[in-house]
Amino acid sequence: MLLGEVSKDLLTRPLTRNEVFAVLLRLTVFGAATYFSIKWVSDALDPTRKQRIQLKKKAERLMKQIGVEGVKLAEHEMIIAAHLVVPKDIKVTWKDIAGLDEMVSELQDTVILPFQRRHLLQHSRLCQPPRDAFLRNRSEADHEATAMMKAEFMSLWDGLETGTNCQVMVLGATNRPQDVDPAILRRMPTTFQIGLPTQRQRQDILKLILAGENMSNAVNLKELAEKTKGYSGSDLRELCRDAAMYRVRDYVRKQQMRQIARMLHDADSGEESDLEEERLRPLTQLDLLFALEKMEESKGASTAVPTLEELALD
Repeated sequence: MLLGEVSKDLLTRPLTRNEVFAVLLRLTVFGAATYFSIKWVSDALDPTRKQRIQLKKKAERLMKQIGVEGVKLAEHEMIIAAHLVVPKDIKVTWKDIAGLDEMVSELQDTVILPFQRRHLLQHSRLCQPPRDAFLRNRSEADHEATAMMKAEFMSLWDGLETGTNCQVMVLGATNRPQDVDPAILRRMPTTFQIGLPTQRQRQDILKLILAGENMSNAVNLKELAEKTKGYSGSDLRELCRDAAMYRVRDYVRKQQMRQIARMLHDADSGEESDLEEERLRPLTQLDLLFALEKMEESKGASTAVPTLEELALD
């Protein structure tokens, strides 16, 4: 009865200053205790939280060093950004590599040159980046966004949102059917096995790949088709892409030689020829044969390396 009377007395009369301070103190202590309790529980349930915070700070620092600020990245993008390498932090140069002069030259021409001279390649179909697919086998390593995209794609494929008056046919092509998701293959009731192209087919494929390219009149696709027995369509495209890069290499070499000659002799000569040299020379038969020889060496080197099974048999 005494406690009830005290509570009733507190409700009927105004609180004093000390009582107000006591209530606020209790609320503050309760709120702080609740906050730290929830934080402790969340940290206990998510052991990678501290690591993610460190990766986020590292990614923001690296992006600031390369001049990218104010960009909001998703969690998986932040993980990738944390592994960026700032160019000025790379202390190794081409001069630090010895005995691999041909490989260094190949890397410079194949990897670095397309970035430095991208305006020369933007109108060529041969130098466009390859397309990739996201319908490969699902695994636990897939990001949840990728899994959601696949599930949404297959739901639409099943016709859940297709009108009754619509007729949709889905066609697909791949050279790696073993990597395609089984759920996708089940939705492909009819399959066709396409073998390697014949000589006539290779000639037609080369003609299609090189359509629209600036080629010399002396290019003989029939000869090239005869020399590419066993090549697939993707092999032929790679061959043509490598051949097209020889033009860019020649262009860069000529520009370098012209600059050296201008510095040594006459700085005012050659302005008109500079305008003529802005376009790449036509693709020649020699470019294609050089690219074919390079591919044959690469294929021979890959087949010459013994596999683990062969080593085990030995």
